[in-house]
Amino acid sequence: MLASCAHLTDLIQAPKTQPNTQKAATILAWFHKTAQAHSIKELEKTLPQVGAISGMHVKDYLQSLADDNKIRVEKIGSGNWYWSFLSDEKKARDAALEKAQDEFNKASATVAELQAKVDEAGAARAEDEDVMEETGVDRKTLTTKHADLTKELEALRTELAAYSEQDPVEVEKKAAEIQKARNDAEKFTDHIYSMEGWIKGQYSGAPEDLLNVLKMLYEDEWDEEDQGLREL
Repeated sequence: MLASCAHLTDLIQAPKTQPNTQKAATILAWFHKTAQAHSIKELEKTLPQVGAISGMHVKDYLQSLADDNKIRVEKIGSGNWYWSFLSDEKKARDAALEKAQDEFNKASATVAELQAKVDEAGAARAEDEDVMEETGVDRKTLTTKHADLTKELEALRTELAAYSEQDPVEVEKKAAEIQKARNDAEKFTDHIYSMEGWIKGQYSGAPEDLLNVLKMLYEDEWDEEDQGLREL
């Protein structure tokens, strides 16, 4: 009894049969020739004679052909139906060819771009080597010299900024700006005095009230001692 159970377990767990390539091709050719859909029951009866295979292996061959996209399978009603038309296979091959061509074109473009960069880098390096050969220095020496000069330039810029306040050009520029500001202030002060004179000429009230009005207008610029606008 135990031996029978073990044998049954081996049959259940046995790997699927690897389809024979030639027999699979014969079955595929038969699908193309019939050019119609077939039910699984029909195929289990017909394919053993068509492909010279065991009826137990029909589903293995069908699954293998379906996995390779050689045949199509659809569940219609309560069962699966299988078919393969030459036109479908041609479309699949054309699509695969087009995809492969696109990938090839992209790869070729990438290779060309990389080659151009390699050539450009090689040309630049060759030019540098020619210059170094003429001057008698190597790349490491030039790199070190460049770094030293960069540091020296930054130090000079820092020093120049520190002396900018004593720079005659800067001093003259600031003096001109101050003089312009003073001239503008004096011009506006003259306008204010003119307006003050006009207000005094038009005002007919008490002098104390006029002073209060002017004090309110001048605010922080009011000089209590002179009782008027503060001098510049």
